[in-house]
Amino acid sequence: MAPPTGPRAGTARAPPRGPRATGGGGGGIQKRRANPRTDRDGDVSMDAPAGGSGRGGSASGGRGRGSKDARGGRGAVNSRTSSRVVQNLQNYVSGGPVGKTQSNMATLKILGMSNSKATGNRDGGLRSLLTFLERKASKDKAVTIGKSILDGDYVWITVRKDDAPEILRLNGFTYAGAPLTITETTERMPRPEDKISKAAEETKQKLTAVLAARYNPELKLLDLSSLGTDPILSSMGTFDSKDRAEKAFKVLVVIASQQYKTAAEKREGIQAISLASNGLNDVMQVFTLASSLPDIKRLDLSSNNLDSLSKIAKWQHRFQYLEELHLTGNPITTQPDFVAELIKWFPSLQNINGQIVRSPQEVAEALKGMHPTPLPQFPSNLRDGEANVASIFVQVFFPMFDTDRARLAAEFYDDDSWFSIQAIANSGRNLPWKTYLKYSRNVHKLGEKNPATVQRLFTGGNLIADMWKALPSTRHPSMENPGAWLIDCHTFPNLADPTGHGFATGLLITVNGQFEESDTTENLYGKRTFTRTFILGPSKPSNPPPVHPYRVISDQLTLHDWTPAETPAVQAPVANQVPQVPVTNAVPPAGPVILDDATKNQLIQEVMKRTGMTAEYSELCLSGTANWNFELALKSFEEQRANLPPTAFINAV
Repeated sequence: MAPPTGPRAGTARAPPRGPRATGGGGGGIQKRRANPRTDRDGDVSMDAPAGGSGRGGSASGGRGRGSKDARGGRGAVNSRTSSRVVQNLQNYVSGGPVGKTQSNMATLKILGMSNSKATGNRDGGLRSLLTFLERKASKDKAVTIGKSILDGDYVWITVRKDDAPEILRLNGFTYAGAPLTITETTERMPRPEDKISKAAEETKQKLTAVLAARYNPELKLLDLSSLGTDPILSSMGTFDSKDRAEKAFKVLVVIASQQYKTAAEKREGIQAISLASNGLNDVMQVFTLASSLPDIKRLDLSSNNLDSLSKIAKWQHRFQYLEELHLTGNPITTQPDFVAELIKWFPSLQNINGQIVRSPQEVAEALKGMHPTPLPQFPSNLRDGEANVASIFVQVFFPMFDTDRARLAAEFYDDDSWFSIQAIANSGRNLPWKTYLKYSRNVHKLGEKNPATVQRLFTGGNLIADMWKALPSTRHPSMENPGAWLIDCHTFPNLADPTGHGFATGLLITVNGQFEESDTTENLYGKRTFTRTFILGPSKPSNPPPVHPYRVISDQLTLHDWTPAETPAVQAPVANQVPQVPVTNAVPPAGPVILDDATKNQLIQEVMKRTGMTAEYSELCLSGTANWNFELALKSFEEQRANLPPTAFINAV
């Protein structure tokens, strides 16, 4: 709740706008209603009241003064009112009530009114300016201003986007002796609640002074005991009523909490609080303490009127780190079971009224029981047979996805391959997901009957490669970092044999991990977790023969959390670029890797394609320090390329 602001007469408030108003409205966001008096030339009359024709005054300002022509007469006002009704109905049908900011609304800023003669009006000239703008802009059609607010030197207004040019056309016009500067903006329009009155600011300063006088930095104690005797609070009338006293306490606690930038700073800065001698009979009167300062370790509630556990029950399980609690001088201490109950409610509690009630070991067990042990994460499980197809596939796939997606699609995807993305965007953080959301085939979000569920299932290697070009650049971690990957592989039976004879057995591979991401179009850099599920099957017979004996039948990429980074994480993909991971950070596995001849031949062929080396040199590259690790072999090649003889390359043989 807001802090007490003193007598209402301390701040001037303009009467509400509308049919009953006699003067200008306040500076809050409002809808336009009545028009001020204008002279024969249609300009604002500075000596006329700004209100409408309600009970408190007359719009005409006296007989004989007003003209009934199209600009200043009563007939014009009625016509304008009718136009407003029609305009508001159109606004409602096209985008909702004028009172709400819609996607078809534009926000404009107007500078110059503070230098005009209208600043002497009760509302600072706001109502007169809005009428001036509507009248000058309404030539071929009626222009209606939606919301408006006076904020410092600027007047902010909202209008329909198709009406914005009519208002912008008035840029440079003179209003009440001052030129106007009108611009369109994408900034958020100020709200009345963004402003704080002078009285409220003074109240905040006084309460801050109370907190400063009651804080002990050595004990990290905020002493809020005997608040009723505090001279500053008493002079503010804080205790004139129970309701005001509770509101003042809420504000005190919130202000104390706001003195710290982070939760860690607050946890370190305020570790003890005293609420002794405040006449409390229920903690609901001070409940805000649990939400604003939940991590305190010591709490003093002594010398109050708490007579039962039910009066403290609202704080049950609230203070997870509370170690010491004082309740002496409260009727509750006469109940035989209050200690046992409090121990159940506060898991870290060790000291009640100066008596040790639980050992640190018992506290550790209590805290352990509150946080169940998470399910264990099992290591990767690759059941891909003796040929190690899955192992070789993932070692080749992810580096190529980072560096040469077009070649990756050409080698592993054919005309019948499927690819889809499912983006699980966090609420309120859609900006980093913008690129993915337009391709996302999240059936739960789209609905099963939505045509997009079919349109966003990309079929064919060429279409998949084109779609990949639109995705941000990525860099996956090295396969030599086992903690960064979780890979499972199982056989997938009863796949249609591409030869048309019977069935074949494939592989189902699920990969969980994270990658660094660079979206240069949106200037966004960060990390993203993912799950990628492949179904591999035998390649189709073709002429020339396929690059690999297996192909990707289905590829589903599911994207999860996104974490921003301050600096670019990766560069844009470059064809045939080798991932820039320092070799010194990659530790080859201890001992030789035992592979069968078929697997070794596949790795040799892959290195030959990536490097252009002969089979002999490709084998030497793999069997040396790389220990038959594909990534390390490529890195070793890049390091030694300049030292290799011409005969090491196929083109030179």
